[in-house]
Amino acid sequence: LWLKSLTSSRSAGIERLAAHLQFLAQGTTAYKYNYSNSKRMRRHFWVEASAAELRWGKTRTDESPQSMDLTSCVGIIYGPMTSTFQRCSALEDAPWCCFSLLFPDRTLDLAVAGDAVAQWFLGLQQLLLERSPGCVTCLSEAQFVFRRVQHKLRHAAHGQGLTVRAFLVRQLRALAEDPGAIVRPAGEQKAKGERRKSVVKRASRAPEDCVAVGHAATEPRPTAKPKDGMSFAPPPRGDAAPAPLQTEVEAEQAELKRMAAELEQQVEEASAKLEAIRPRWDREGLPPMMSMLQETLRMDGVGWQADKCSELEREVVALQLSNNTAQRQVQDAERVEKQLKRLAKQYKETDAQVQAMEQELGAAKAGAQSEEGAKHSSTAALERAQVQNMHLERRAKELEQQLAEATRGGADPALLVEQNRKQAAQLEHLQGEKAALRQKLQAIIEEIGLLQRRRQENERKLKASQGLSQNLVAMLRDLQGVVGGLRAEQTEVASLARDDLRRLADDFMPLTSAVQKVSVSRGNFEQRYRELAEERKKLHNMVLELKGNIRVFVRVRPMSEKEKAGEVAGENTITFAEDCKLSVFEANTARRKWFEFDKAFQPKCAQQEVFEEVKPLATSVLDGFNVCIFAYGQTGSGKTFTMTGNKENPGLNVRVLTELFRIREARKLDTDISISLMISEIYNECIKDLFVTKQKKLDVKQNPDGSNTVPGLTEIAVDSVDAVLSAMSEASGNRTVMATDMNEESSRSHSIVQVKTVCTSKKDKREYIGKINLIDLAGSENVNKSGVTGQGMKEAQNINKSLSALGDVIQALVAKTPHIPYRNSKLTMMLKDSLGGDCKTLMIVQCSPAQANCVETLSSLNFAARARNVELGKAKRNVKGGD
Repeated sequence: LWLKSLTSSRSAGIERLAAHLQFLAQGTTAYKYNYSNSKRMRRHFWVEASAAELRWGKTRTDESPQSMDLTSCVGIIYGPMTSTFQRCSALEDAPWCCFSLLFPDRTLDLAVAGDAVAQWFLGLQQLLLERSPGCVTCLSEAQFVFRRVQHKLRHAAHGQGLTVRAFLVRQLRALAEDPGAIVRPAGEQKAKGERRKSVVKRASRAPEDCVAVGHAATEPRPTAKPKDGMSFAPPPRGDAAPAPLQTEVEAEQAELKRMAAELEQQVEEASAKLEAIRPRWDREGLPPMMSMLQETLRMDGVGWQADKCSELEREVVALQLSNNTAQRQVQDAERVEKQLKRLAKQYKETDAQVQAMEQELGAAKAGAQSEEGAKHSSTAALERAQVQNMHLERRAKELEQQLAEATRGGADPALLVEQNRKQAAQLEHLQGEKAALRQKLQAIIEEIGLLQRRRQENERKLKASQGLSQNLVAMLRDLQGVVGGLRAEQTEVASLARDDLRRLADDFMPLTSAVQKVSVSRGNFEQRYRELAEERKKLHNMVLELKGNIRVFVRVRPMSEKEKAGEVAGENTITFAEDCKLSVFEANTARRKWFEFDKAFQPKCAQQEVFEEVKPLATSVLDGFNVCIFAYGQTGSGKTFTMTGNKENPGLNVRVLTELFRIREARKLDTDISISLMISEIYNECIKDLFVTKQKKLDVKQNPDGSNTVPGLTEIAVDSVDAVLSAMSEASGNRTVMATDMNEESSRSHSIVQVKTVCTSKKDKREYIGKINLIDLAGSENVNKSGVTGQGMKEAQNINKSLSALGDVIQALVAKTPHIPYRNSKLTMMLKDSLGGDCKTLMIVQCSPAQANCVETLSSLNFAARARNVELGKAKRNVKGGD
């Protein structure tokens, strides 16, 4: 009996595993959790058993799915045990739906909805035990069910802030106090009873079909601590050797039967008690359920919904399989149609060959007839030549006889000689004609032989053509039969495909409606999100304007070809999130750091996009505000391109002035606007005027009102965009640049473009005096990378010194120290009005996307993050006069 039980149990286990593997080959929808961002993505997963690969893609028909080689897998874990799941602040899937595949260098963390997790886990486990030599983990089906119940109990207990033991004690006490309170509807109670019986029956039929191979990887790991500080973990498993299989099977069977009997008895008692107290409930108007009953029904409702979702998912899978079948039938119909077209083409070609051969046959018959006529004419000519030859021979004999008679009769010799001579000439002529006739006869005989050979060849071709024609006719009949059969099959397949598509359309109609509703809701939510984000941005800008913070934009330039060649494979150095966040990945430490600024421009952003963000700030100079915009970053990061640009793609300097002239033209009826321009540079801690070639000593002076100016700088009044372009070109030619290993045209100085505007109202004669500084700072430089020496080394030292002084000023402003070290550098003295006065200030941080410049990029972004915390106070207008 026990042998028969074990045999049937083993057979049933093999059948279940085969069903699991078949299910894995078809695949289903699952969720993959990412370690980097703790987010999950929805994909279709399936197993290619022949190649021992787990594959996934957006659909099963994806042309290039991702895959993992299962032969290198070292184990499989049930439940959210890995660090990927533990990192999630809130797990979106139930714990009993999660499992992880362990590889030497990573984990693959998945979640499957509904009851499919058992098929996935047990099927993958069996496949790993067969294919992966390094896999040492194994759970039997009973152990898997135990773990699943354990996860569900732990989830329910932790949801109420309790341990599993405390939760079970509370439930048992509640049941003991009022065992009739926890009841279920009759239909659901009957269905759950049938499921319990089926579970007991299946457990008794196949109690144990997997043998534990190892226990190291299957030991439960400690779970994450909840918010209340309590730590929950399953009890550790012992290392003792397992009991014999028969004893374990009998013990589990007895335990399951005992539990099933107790559960059935409790259900019957609860049903009886419910029927007994239901009339009293109805009569006394008591509430139908107590709080505990409501909580239980709610939990059961969730379980019913989960079961319903599982059934719907199975229906969706079945519909997808039907859809795949219909698609295959449509593909078969298309292949049949292509084959029909190919056969029709072959039929046309064969028909053309038959017609060509019939024409050739007719030509051969005509040639044979002409040869027959030529033969008859040749025979007649031969007969005529023979008759003429006979006639000549007879005439020759007659002449010879006449000659003999004349000789015997003694005729006149002279006359005879003359006659003889004439006859000889006549005879010679006749012999010539005879020779010509003989040659003609020979030619006719040769022609007759040639015609006979041609006739034989034509007869042979005629016989071959007749045989080929018969073969082609037979083949054509066969092809016509095949074409008829294929057309019938095509009609049948097309009809089946249309029926399947019609059924699929009917089945998917509710799903399509639901998907459309979800899409509409999603669109509404996205629109609302955009509106809220825009409102948040406006409020944020308003707060910054009231606080007077330095606004910080960051712009990442595109990667050069040289940098692409040296870039290592792996994660991108810089990634973006939304429009104001970016992160930097440092390969040496394998860490990613996130930053948030007022705006983040990706490498593909154009100059116009940057200007559109800067324009409201820049044009406020016409309202009497002082504005400062400066670009900061390492050498070669694109600062000069952003501020100056080139002729085809100008930077902020030209675009801001062009916009000021456009506004002046629009306001010319009620406002007089004058614009002047000053351009200078700070080179080796010396201020140079870029409008003159012969330099004089210039220095920063403090005015009585506390502002700083540079007396002696050339100020040029400009009245058009062309004048601005001309002045810019002249100043660019005088700026100091140099080629380094980091940049072909590296700026060796800080460029400062000062634009002064005076707006006079024609109505009240009030003047609004504004000033905007457009500053292109020289880049911070690592001399080991730039490779500069001599004078270039001195320039790099002065640049780094002035930028270090700027960092000290920013640090002092953030700390709000009493003393701000503006006098440590000419650069910080010229920026005093912008960093510490009534000014609107914007910093544009330029970054390189290459991993080789990761250290410099992090330094620039950290500096920008500190500068963003500087509070300058609300900017004030500079207004004079007025009626």
